[in-house]
Amino acid sequence: MKIVSFHPTGTEMAYALGLGRSVAGVSHECDFPPSARRKPVVSTSLIDPDRMTSAEIDREVSAAGREGRSLYRVDVDLVARLRPDLLLIQNLCDVCATPPTDLRPVLAAVKPRPKVVPQHAHDFEGMFTDLRELAEAAGADARPLERDLRRRIERVVRRTRTLAKRRVFCLEWLDPPFASGHWVPEMVAMAGGRDALARPKRDSTRTTWEAIVEAAPEALIVMPCGFTLERTRRELPAAASRPEWGRIPAARNGEVYVADGHSYFNGSGPRLVDGLEILAEILHPDDFPRKHRAGYFKWKG
Repeated sequence: MKIVSFHPTGTEMAYALGLGRSVAGVSHECDFPPSARRKPVVSTSLIDPDRMTSAEIDREVSAAGREGRSLYRVDVDLVARLRPDLLLIQNLCDVCATPPTDLRPVLAAVKPRPKVVPQHAHDFEGMFTDLRELAEAAGADARPLERDLRRRIERVVRRTRTLAKRRVFCLEWLDPPFASGHWVPEMVAMAGGRDALARPKRDSTRTTWEAIVEAAPEALIVMPCGFTLERTRRELPAAASRPEWGRIPAARNGEVYVADGHSYFNGSGPRLVDGLEILAEILHPDDFPRKHRAGYFKWKG
């Protein structure tokens, strides 16, 4: 069995299911677990986000969408040489990973034609469905992993069920600001919070700083899509310099947190459960021990 994964969530799931040795190729964004970085890289980005600001990335992504341009290049020859049996793709977001339309040349080039396993979760149950479908396609058993993840989820939900709900805003992009979508609103609710601007099971969406002020979040959690903690730390001062910032209760009260969105919130892999535990630690620090100190920090401004 040979697997080529075109997105980080697929790679993470494959390794979590014990299929790491079967992974023959990964995308340029696949960095977890660390051993995945040693696999052949079958795709590259056509933009360099490390050299661009949040606003510049947004403009380039928006232009590509209007013009029907892909943001990625696939090494078709390399994939053909790897001769995979399974291709792991996602059809949730054309910005976050190689879209299915970019893989048509791969399917034409690889003989025999590999099985395609699409992953398209919008919530936790969708994540578990994707996990089971990948396991079935690869001849693995998802049940032990699913049982463990569900136990951890229930542990959080059981504790937060009787706690007061806190007003939260999860910031998924800095410039322009984006409110959270897909599974993040569900995570916030399970962790004992309520995000009035979020859109459960739907794409994250542009919002305004004025709307964030009106939502009056007690806790502001900054988790830009694809950004490391250090990258967010560098860019957050620009957002905090806006006149609206000082009118946000969370900013006034020192309740702004920077979370590792790339690892724990932006993709629908098993580490969403770590993200849930991080949210619970942030929102209810007296009730949850800090087990994930490396995954977030309180921003001092």
